[in-house]
Amino acid sequence: MATLPALQSRRTQAERRAESEDRLLAAAAAIIAEEGYLAATLERVGTAAGFSRGLAGRKYGSKDGLIEAVIWRVSARVNAEVDTAIAGLDSPLDQLLALFDRFVELVLRDTSVRAYFVLFSAMIANRLETRTVFEQVQHTFGERIEALVIAGQQAREINRALPSQHLAFMVGCLLAGISIETAMDYQGDEPSDPEMLRRDLCAMLRAALG
Repeated sequence: MATLPALQSRRTQAERRAESEDRLLAAAAAIIAEEGYLAATLERVGTAAGFSRGLAGRKYGSKDGLIEAVIWRVSARVNAEVDTAIAGLDSPLDQLLALFDRFVELVLRDTSVRAYFVLFSAMIANRLETRTVFEQVQHTFGERIEALVIAGQQAREINRALPSQHLAFMVGCLLAGISIETAMDYQGDEPSDPEMLRRDLCAMLRAALG
């Protein structure tokens, strides 16, 4: 059986690994959000994170490996934020609107989410090797949206005239369009009144779905 000092040492090593990964992925996201996909070289990310130039390469193997890690990290963050936003809401429509609102809030304020859509745009334009990872993330989140649409239709809160898959697709497209537009227009400034923008978007979506 391992001694207490040995267990403490292993925990410290795990914590250090987690910290280094957080710093590397945060640095990569910041560079991508501000300067684009091409600027995020392994060497630059390692240096920006405060480590050696070669650490990102040793940790992720390649730039594609680093980009995939950024994508999965953003996906986990968005889903965790949505979980928090919809907690305690009984109405499927309210849950869907809360998902929509929190997503838009993250797009406006979260560098890593902005970076995701810079990468998404680069993937479309350049057919990056990370395409399959994006497809998995987008498909899973789309299923989450559709499940709420179906529940809303069953509760007669959401219009049943259109197929749930089509409504979910349109909600997803609206989120993607807002996100890409925000990422492309980014100059270090937010919209003049992001809170009002979010309220107006949710009001529009509520009216369209109901």
